[in-house]
Amino acid sequence: MVILYIAIALLAISVLLLAMALYYLIRRGTYLSEKEKEFITFVIDIFVEYGDDLGIQSKDEHQKISKELEKIKNKHLRK
Repeated sequence: MVILYIAIALLAISVLLLAMALYYLIRRGTYLSEKEKEFITFVIDIFVEYGDDLGIQSKDEHQKISKELEKIKNKHLRK
């Protein structure tokens, strides 16, 4: 009976490890084409430049959002 519990525990651990590996590979495998990257970069640049004129958020909020968008652009969208 103990062997059965050990076998079940080992199978559960292996399933968990395989699920984590698949999750990691799927996250790493998300691919954006160059055209999509250029479009997203363009939208970020337009928002940073003209988003304050829309009056949707305050100037402080616009600066914070712009900083975060620039970080995202530099981290994920540079070639």
